[in-house]
Amino acid sequence: MPLYLLLPAVLASCDASDGGSQAAYPPPAVKTISLRAEDVPLRKEYPGRLLPIRLAEVRARVTGVVLARTFAEGTDVSAGAILFQIDPAKFEAAVSAAEAQLERSSAALSLAVQQESRADALIQKNVATKDQFDIAVATRKQAEAEVSVARANLRTAELELGYASVRSPIDGRIGAALVTEGAFVRQEDGTQMATVRDLNSVYVDFTAPLSDLNKVQNDIASGALGSADADGAIELVTNDGSTFGEPGKLLFSSAVVNETTGQVSLRAEFRNPNRTLLPGTYVRVRMTQGVAEQAVLVPQRAVQWDTLGQAKVMTVQDGKAVPQPIVTSQSVGNRWLVTTGLKAGDQVIIDGAEKAMPGSPVTAQAIADPSGKDAAASTTDCASTCDQQANL
Repeated sequence: MPLYLLLPAVLASCDASDGGSQAAYPPPAVKTISLRAEDVPLRKEYPGRLLPIRLAEVRARVTGVVLARTFAEGTDVSAGAILFQIDPAKFEAAVSAAEAQLERSSAALSLAVQQESRADALIQKNVATKDQFDIAVATRKQAEAEVSVARANLRTAELELGYASVRSPIDGRIGAALVTEGAFVRQEDGTQMATVRDLNSVYVDFTAPLSDLNKVQNDIASGALGSADADGAIELVTNDGSTFGEPGKLLFSSAVVNETTGQVSLRAEFRNPNRTLLPGTYVRVRMTQGVAEQAVLVPQRAVQWDTLGQAKVMTVQDGKAVPQPIVTSQSVGNRWLVTTGLKAGDQVIIDGAEKAMPGSPVTAQAIADPSGKDAAASTTDCASTCDQQANL
């Protein structure tokens, strides 16, 4: 075939090749989110330990032999409930003796009152002397004192008889019995018999760096942070990572700083209606230190860091990828709090940034922020992606 007849076909094939090359390299597809300003509570977690709000050590207040234990270990007991019974025979006898002594003293007082009355009548008739009347008065006062002593002795004997029935001083959950039937307990050293813990509420003692507390106070004073709402400012994170359902209340912070660690001791109180929190458990306290008002946050996966530790993100402006340096202050969940470089409304690339060259066109697909408040409500784009894969 003549060469001039093949030339148009060759040129046509080159044109087709150039067109196919241009069609093979479309702008890369990226996913973007639109930033928005929001009030962000800034929280920090500190390790702590649960303590009972009230702890009562049940101890022997009289000396004797334990006859019975009247409670089940590990159960809830009420204030005033009998826990142990100490042999009361000796104390019952002491009460009987004190009652007899009171009766004798009362009889002596009655006689002394009658003698005083007779002496007063005789002295009015000038039959008795003044000395005899004074003796009668003194005898009556002495008899009154004896009655008071006898009543006090009877009260003491009744108290000791009552102490023979060992009672719970508070409402709470009782632990293991520390003595058994037949054990000899002593008043002198206060033999411990059991322990009752009030679990309606619990304390959490934890420590925080003084620098953290000072920074928060300075930021709030300067207006950089808003004050946190007192309700819900303290949360409890259990050892399984879940948040306890009841909010806490900060009671106090220590006025002394640990010289070695620079930590300040704090205490919070949590209601424990179901008594699921047990003293001695190690937990974490999540404390809301302040509120960053109208703050801008960006997902951590959208942030790139260079070797100097400077952060940047890829944004979309006029259909092109534009690198944007940013300054972050701290992490909030899986997002960074941005202080400089971004504003509400900016389009930030969170997926596909590695395919975008600075200044080159991109095909942006806006999605809901998967790390923001509406993460649970955001839908995945699996439908379109899966359809494309199925077609392929």
